[in-house]
Parts: sequence; structure tokens; C-alpha cells
Amino acid sequence: MQIDSQEYRLIWSAAMLSLIGQGVAVVLLCDMLPGAALMAGGLILLNLSCFSARRFQSIFAFLMLLLETTAVILCPYWFIGLLAVPAITCTWLFNRKACHLLNLIFALGGWIMQIVRTDITPLMALLYLGIIVAAFAVWETVIYFLYRSATTSEKLRQALTAAAVEALEQRSLREEIAKNQKVNENNARLEERERISRDIHNYVGHTLSAATVTLDAASLLVPSDKEKALEKIDSANSRVHEAISSVRSVVRTLDAEDDRIALDDYLLSLEKMIDEFKSDTTYKVYHNFSQVKSKTRIPIQTASFISSSLSELLTNGVKHGHADLFVITFILDTGHIRLKVQDNGCGWGKLDFNEKKLRLNNGFGLRKIKEYTEGCGGSFDIESEDGFTVDLSLPFEEENT
Repeated sequence: MQIDSQEYRLIWSAAMLSLIGQGVAVVLLCDMLPGAALMAGGLILLNLSCFSARRFQSIFAFLMLLLETTAVILCPYWFIGLLAVPAITCTWLFNRKACHLLNLIFALGGWIMQIVRTDITPLMALLYLGIIVAAFAVWETVIYFLYRSATTSEKLRQALTAAAVEALEQRSLREEIAKNQKVNENNARLEERERISRDIHNYVGHTLSAATVTLDAASLLVPSDKEKALEKIDSANSRVHEAISSVRSVVRTLDAEDDRIALDDYLLSLEKMIDEFKSDTTYKVYHNFSQVKSKTRIPIQTASFISSSLSELLTNGVKHGHADLFVITFILDTGHIRLKVQDNGCGWGKLDFNEKKLRLNNGFGLRKIKEYTEGCGGSFDIESEDGFTVDLSLPFEEENT
């Protein structure tokens, strides 16, 4: 039980009150000076054992034990030992077995000392013993529930801390993946620009150089063979137009903010891919591509990922699930693309969270799809009890033409 826990503070408060009550009892029944000394010493040792360094706590707890033994001997009344129980509990809680044994000894110690040193009737002795047993049972019950509550709270705190740490690690991992993805995108763009520059240098430069040579030859042929010169000029003109067309294409690519594809054209390419998948087979694939109407242009990288994921899921359904029926749902809303693929295959059956996680980690294709989706800040879910269903959602910045 932690010292700073609410349960421990309750035990400490009870110990403080019991020591004060014990000191007052010793003052009234025995003597003023011993009672005041016992009260002051008990309160000091209690706080030292609770709030000092861990290596000194056992020493102060042992001194508290000696002090309470002195109190029972000096004032031989049954309730003096019983009043020592909360203080013993508070200082010896680090050793629960010793704590229970010492509590029992002190609870009965005062009663035994009163029987030995005072004249008490058997009836009163039995009455006092019954009170001691009842009070001891109540105290031990309270300690049990306080300790159980503290243990539960500690486990809950550890679980919440672990969950928070895991969530932070996952968030950091996603941010790192997103950052790396952005770096990769920039590197890909730089590579593409280098390729375009190389094309300009190699193809356009070569074409213009060839046109220049042709024009020089034409100028030499004009005096002797005008018809041949005109052919050379026409050839050079064609080459110049080819170079101009290439330059315009390159400029359009360089001026573009990002690489995107019209959604309508992309869905047509998905339909073609599905038609090729179904060709020469008995597979049935139903989709809603024709019902999606939008002028949106989506990033080519997102489109490429969805295409490869769809191909992977169709292939997995046939290869591993032995499915022959697929239902594909494509949904576009504000800032998200959702793809849901269902099949009638055998699936994985009913699995709990950990078993499903293990299956995903062992599968390369599905694991890569999940990692990429969550790395982009999207969501990924699987239902495998009745057939096999994969539902993924990807965020993107919408752009209307």
C-alpha cells in the first residue's frame, strides 16, 4: 500500500487518534508525565516511520513497538493494548504477516496484563475479551478492504499508465511514419524532377540539335535542289513541334502542386482491373463504382495504395479463403476514402483481439495494408467470423476540379 494513497492516509489518521486516546487514558489512569511522554513519543515515531527514508522506517517501527509495549506495562488496562493496534498497523504494514501477529499480541496484551496485575472478576474478563475480539475483527476487516481497495487502485493506475504509454508510443510511431512518408514523397518528387530534367536534356535537346542540323543542310541545298531542301525543312519543323510538345508536357508536370488523378477516371481503371480479375473464371464481383459521382481528384499515391490493396484482398480471398463471391463498397465523404471488401470465404472463424492481432502480424499483405492505413492516420478493421471483411478508411485533402 502506497504512503500517498487515500487508504494509507485513513490508517494513519486512525493511528494518530488512537495514540492521542491512549495518551489521555494513561494520563487519567496512571500518571501525567508518562502519559504525555507516551503520547508525544508515539506521535513522533508514527510520523517518522511513515514519512522518513525507506531504510529508516524499520528502525522507527521497532521503536514504536517498544514504546507501545511500555504503555501496556505501565498502564495495565485491556483497552491500552487495543489502542496500540492502529499504530502498529500503520508502522508495520510493510510486513503484513508480522503486522497481523503483532496486532493480535497487543490486542490481547493489555487484557492479559490487567488479569495478571489487577483484581478483575471472571465475568468482566470475559466481557472485555469479547469486546477485544469484536474490535479486533472489525479492524482487521477494515484493513482487508482498505488493502484490497489500494491494490485494485494500484493495478488500475498501472494499467492506465501502461495504456497511456502505449498510446503515446503509438502516436509517436504514427507521427514518425507520417514524417518518413512525407520525406519519401519529397524524395520521389525530386527523383521525378531529375528524370524530367534528364528527359529535357536528352530528348528535347537531341531533337532540337537534329532540327538545327537538318535546317543547316536545307540551307545548303536551296541553291541546287529546292525540293530536297523543302523536305529537310519539313522534317526539321516536325522535330521542333515534337520538342515543343515535350517541353509543354514537362512544364505542366513541374507547375503541378501535387500528383492527382480524377476520381471518375480512377474508378474506371478499378472496373477494368476487376473485369480482368473475373475473366475466364466463375468469380462474381459486385461493386458500386458506377454510383460514385464526384469531380474530386485524389492523390496518385492514395489511388495506387487502394488499387494494390484491392488486388491483394481479392487474391487473398481466392487463395486462402476459397471465396467466389465478392462485394466491394467504395465510399467518398468529406476528407475520407473508405473501401470495404467482403467475401464468402471460410474466414478465420471467431477470434478474440489477441488472436486476431497475432494473425495480422503473421500475414505480410494484410499487415502492410494495416500499417500503411494507420500510418496515414486512417482506420483498419477486420471481421472474420462469417466470411472475411476488410474495412479501411484513408484521409485525404479534397480537391475539386
